Amino acid sequence: MPFSPDRRRFVSTAAAAGLAVSLPRSVFAQEPRVKLRLGIVPLISSGPIFLAQAKGFFDKVGLDVELRIFNDGVLAMPALVAGEIDATVATLNAGLFNTVSKGAPFKLILDRGSEKPGSGSMTIAASNDMVKAGMTSPDKMGLLKGKRIAIQAPGGIDQYLLGLGVQRAGLDPRTDVEWSTGLAYPDIVKAMGAGQADAANIPVPLGFLVEKNNFGKLVFSGYDIEPNTQLGCWAMSQRFLQANKSAAVRFAMVHTHAGRLYNKAAAAKDPDVIRIISEATKVPPALIEMAAPRWTWFNEDGMPNIDSCMAQGKFWTDPMKLVSGSVTKEQLFDLSPAVEANAALAKANPFG
Repeated sequence: MPFSPDRRRFVSTAAAAGLAVSLPRSVFAQEPRVKLRLGIVPLISSGPIFLAQAKGFFDKVGLDVELRIFNDGVLAMPALVAGEIDATVATLNAGLFNTVSKGAPFKLILDRGSEKPGSGSMTIAASNDMVKAGMTSPDKMGLLKGKRIAIQAPGGIDQYLLGLGVQRAGLDPRTDVEWSTGLAYPDIVKAMGAGQADAANIPVPLGFLVEKNNFGKLVFSGYDIEPNTQLGCWAMSQRFLQANKSAAVRFAMVHTHAGRLYNKAAAAKDPDVIRIISEATKVPPALIEMAAPRWTWFNEDGMPNIDSCMAQGKFWTDPMKLVSGSVTKEQLFDLSPAVEANAALAKANPFG
């Protein structure tokens, strides 16, 4: 992931503003136990959380974690705003930027996965007719003019990747393609089989069903359109963050360490980790193994790709015109938990 001068300055500012918590191993016994209510989605990419639970990482740093399952991260945001949960996965969708522009009671604090080349899970599927027409690489996405692109919801990661691709191919992503919305990924697979979609983003391993059923082909990946796209971040309520800064840092330590183990497990197709993820998601182990190493990449310093996050906000503002207000980095992020967690792990890793 490129580390731009702007990102360095922003990270340094975040560290200076919040680097007050240093948590070597001997300190954990002195820290009060804190209950942390997390909103998660039952996907392979939630693997670091499942891994941390299975290995007792939360307990080692004095966190009592309660998981609340949501089918999509977008559905968890109202619960976060209402104070029903303390943190949740948040995609960089148009709704998030609209909320932040109006004064959201939360901050993005930590990486939650990106499209690193070779490790990202996003996959572009094209119908058999589109493949015959030549839509087999991002530079051929101009062939989608007037075609139907199936996505889960407007303003989400699917529309961002596909919209960015068609824009770079010379099309207006708002008017030159037909967006078919409101479908869950399994229904998008069926829509392709019924001839109701010409292209779609369908993450692996579900995307494999497109080819298995001869509905079309998986023609390229999300990282072929935009390498290192930030897929999501952890959002935490400002109330919890201000009242429980130590707990926020401890959570970031757990997730960062578990993310590193998860990356290694994806590369090695580790059977024990596959079993843990399968039990948590109900996805068959063989499909999880088949998808490896493309389980989603977790940045090993816990830091999100800030430039990618801001680029997504700009895309929703113009050309898509789904966001009316501007959002600054300072409005969107408080990355001091990620910065402090990375420093604490380097000083004394309590997880072995």
